[in-house]
Amino acid sequence: MYTSAVEHKERQKTGTSHKYQTSSREMELLFHNINVTINKKHILHDISGMAKPGKLLAVMGPSGSGKTTLLSAIAGRVPRDKGDVLLDGQSLSKPLKRKICYVLQSDIFFANLTLKETLVYTALLRLPDSMPHKEKMARVDEIVNSLDIKKCLNTLIGSISQRGLSGGEKKRANIACELLTNPKIMLLDEPTSGLDSCTAFSLMKNMKDYSAVHNKTVVTTIHQPSSQIFHMFDSLLLLCEGHMAYFGDAGKMVDFFSSMGLHCTPLYNPADFMMEKMKDSDEVQNLIINSASALRQSDQWPNKLKALDLKILANNKGLTNRNDKGDIDETEDARPCNFGFGMNSEDKEKGPYPLVHQASEISICISKEMASKYLQQKYDDRWPTSWWTQYHVLTRRNFTQSKAKIWSKINLIHSVVIAIIAGLLWFQLPRTEETIADRKAVIFFIYVYWSFIPLSYSVSSFPEERTVIDKERSSGAYRLSAYYLAKMTSELPLTLLLPSGFVLIVFWMAGLNGFWAYIGFWATVMLTSLFAQAAGFVIGVAVMDVKLCISVSKIFILTSMLAGGFLTTNTPFWLDWIKYLSFIYYSYHIGVILEFTEAPPFR
Repeated sequence: MYTSAVEHKERQKTGTSHKYQTSSREMELLFHNINVTINKKHILHDISGMAKPGKLLAVMGPSGSGKTTLLSAIAGRVPRDKGDVLLDGQSLSKPLKRKICYVLQSDIFFANLTLKETLVYTALLRLPDSMPHKEKMARVDEIVNSLDIKKCLNTLIGSISQRGLSGGEKKRANIACELLTNPKIMLLDEPTSGLDSCTAFSLMKNMKDYSAVHNKTVVTTIHQPSSQIFHMFDSLLLLCEGHMAYFGDAGKMVDFFSSMGLHCTPLYNPADFMMEKMKDSDEVQNLIINSASALRQSDQWPNKLKALDLKILANNKGLTNRNDKGDIDETEDARPCNFGFGMNSEDKEKGPYPLVHQASEISICISKEMASKYLQQKYDDRWPTSWWTQYHVLTRRNFTQSKAKIWSKINLIHSVVIAIIAGLLWFQLPRTEETIADRKAVIFFIYVYWSFIPLSYSVSSFPEERTVIDKERSSGAYRLSAYYLAKMTSELPLTLLLPSGFVLIVFWMAGLNGFWAYIGFWATVMLTSLFAQAAGFVIGVAVMDVKLCISVSKIFILTSMLAGGFLTTNTPFWLDWIKYLSFIYYSYHIGVILEFTEAPPFR
């Protein structure tokens, strides 16, 4: 009754037709004996559990207990030493990974985009080309209404130094971006982190309702929820020092602790009680972990997880389902595969582990998994959109994101002021032999200036955007080649506008050579700016540490400037070759040729 009522209310609220509603047949998640080692440190030890469609599984534990690592392992973002992750009985593969959304704890966005722009570009990138544009926008509207973020659609995302969305709105925006693809499994890492209790409750209620309405499987890590939030959870997985401390119904957790002699005071928040006990002495922690191990052997442990234990046992005993030629038995493969998930009452009466029946099913599943690998390989490299779509959308998005930074009032005022100052310092140079050095100086200054500016911007561009790129790429949003080319293309007009205005002001104020010299001079300044920008991109990609990146770029540009041909004219013969490595050297000499060729004679 609850689900039906919420679904009816949700449809009224969103105004979404049935064609956008997901089917009730969704995926069940099982993870079994997950072990993870990072930097030679064993983080997770034999963690098992399951999450059902329409239900909310909470993963809780003290800081450093391995909650985030577990979510990353389930999503396939962290390599597992051993263990299985199954979606409806199928091992996790690249196509299946795309059915999982992972909402990071950090809210990572481009600060200069509005919420609406962020959602629209995400939809265009991650929803398939076969889906009409109108339906993609309808999907955006549906998610916006579901998460109640319509009022802030035209608000900038913002950053630490730029006012924008509030913390709660960013969390909802983060979740909205992932929900656009209609994932089967939702993994949320600390979604309430940094939120006040009221906002945290509202957010978790949104996720609880969404799970019920759309029959989604939701797994969330959470550190220390309020009592209201705790009672929303259907299932609970507790971690203590990387070990499983409890898995089962959230409402039965207190009884589990009571069975160990650890009693919760009436009306006390169960989450606070649990956290206190798991931070207690080593003796209490060991008691909890050992009791959880005993729970895995009891009748309370889910039959589906028991079946996975039997699968490992069967593998160890060499159980296979192959014919004499070693080929996969196709007739057996056609039978249902459920790892004993479909045990009926007669099976249970034969004992807790009907070995013969389940071993047969296990061997069938082994064959099915091996056969499915060949079918999955052809889909492993498939993207939701074509390369051209990715390039087109990324170009539009990057232009919108970058223009606020490159065409900012500060940059515009800075360029105009420097241009006017330079024009006044070299104002209307007379064509005398005494001004030859000044003419060379102004030419050299313009080239150097428009090498520094594009380089300094582009060199820090990739490190700043890396977190967003990593987030989107890990979700399989686009190809790296499409991103790089789109970035260079989109910033081309942005990069050329300011130097064009700068050259226009300085060239004519300084009284340099005529119109055709101006055209050639403008073209070489544009090429110099583009080369400096490209060099900055290369350095930014090769050296991802921002401080080191800036240091390398300074060495590069200063060396190019020193070897440019203006500051040094008597270079030692054994170092004379270095000028050919300086791009400013070529630009400067072209500028000198343009200034002194076919020009009025000097007096």
